[in-house]
Amino acid sequence: MVYASEQQPASAAPAAPLRALPAPSDGPLQGLRLLGFLRVFTPVSQALTLAVVMGYYGVQVPMMPVLTLLALEVLLAALTWWRLSKRPRISPLELFMQAHLDIALFTAMLYLTGGATNPFAPLFVVPMAITAATLRPRWVWVTAGSTMLAYVWLRYHHVALFHPHGHTEVYELHEDGMVINYLFTAALLTYFVNRMHGALRKREAALAEAREAQLRNESVVAIGALAAGYAHELSSPLGTVALVVSELKREHAGNEVLGRDLQLIEDQVHSCKTIVSNLAMAAGQRRAESASGARLDRFIAGIVERVRALHPGATILSTLETRTPPPTIVAEETLRQAITNLVQNAAQASPEHVQVSAGWSGGELRVTVMDRGPGFSAEVLERLGRPATSTKAAAGGMGVGLMLSVTTLERLGGRLSLGNLPEGGARAELLLPLRSILIEDKREAVDDTSAA
Repeated sequence: MVYASEQQPASAAPAAPLRALPAPSDGPLQGLRLLGFLRVFTPVSQALTLAVVMGYYGVQVPMMPVLTLLALEVLLAALTWWRLSKRPRISPLELFMQAHLDIALFTAMLYLTGGATNPFAPLFVVPMAITAATLRPRWVWVTAGSTMLAYVWLRYHHVALFHPHGHTEVYELHEDGMVINYLFTAALLTYFVNRMHGALRKREAALAEAREAQLRNESVVAIGALAAGYAHELSSPLGTVALVVSELKREHAGNEVLGRDLQLIEDQVHSCKTIVSNLAMAAGQRRAESASGARLDRFIAGIVERVRALHPGATILSTLETRTPPPTIVAEETLRQAITNLVQNAAQASPEHVQVSAGWSGGELRVTVMDRGPGFSAEVLERLGRPATSTKAAAGGMGVGLMLSVTTLERLGGRLSLGNLPEGGARAELLLPLRSILIEDKREAVDDTSAA
């Protein structure tokens, strides 16, 4: 094996999980953000409305209680955005209580400014709409009941608006306010509904991606189960081929041309036996149990040499980063196979020219494989990594190499991007956070302590 001198027990950093669905608290968090926006807008709009109503129309309201409520609303808005800056996990109960806090403050303001006769009283619908879009039905029904009770209570308990010219002026003010209230409510609900629809679309996209990842993982599990069994079954015919080749070499020892061909067959059989042995050994084992430590540059170089042995007629050029010292990584078989798949695909598509470059600066492993073949079809680029993707259908291949590579990279927190070169040929780029494959520093510190 290429890394026999490098192998040692390794403690790996935990692999990054697959891209997760939005957490259950994302809905309440989005609702609190909308409440935060509303809490900034509310005191400003209320202050402007009071200034117009009192200054232009001459309506009188109890100033000190109203100013106290406005100060409380400003303080609440500041506290809300401070809490949101901490990126909290908001529970449905908390959003429910936060919405009721807004209902209570709005009820108090309406009590001081005409109660149910205030043209802005129907704005009770705004906190109810936020809870309806983010909470379960039972929370929404309770919120709706609270707004109904508050509205009915304000019909009989409130401080009446006073105008020096009598009730006629107050009624005309009410009609003007109803027009403004409709325009305001329509604009506000349109904004909130669009925000909610955007959040729902993002969640639906995440769900679709998660379903695709689940299908991909199920395909990989099925392939792994079949491969584990076939690995043992292939050992016997490979052993027979190796024995026959050995006998032919002995019988035709004087034939140099035939000897070279037989040696090539023997090398390929040996490579197949090594692959089968590794597959049988790794099947069913956990990543940290089946992996070993290796220097990253030797890990990549070993993969290139392995593909060269499997494709002796291919021209594979490799370039490794030299500016940054190579770290020691967990040389697990699944990552090795993911990179091998990319290089082998390029060697099969363009045997005369394959270029492999690898770098590991900036905390990220970047492996780029380019060839001068026909490039990727539009279907492959669109359906990258899905179970139905097959880049070798015309050649009769199984076409699961890209899917396996994508699945491995997703498990480790990386990604794969494919594209076609302007001058012709294909380009595959693998990006992987080094933290997901680095040997933990803790183990090295323990080793140093033990040695001392």
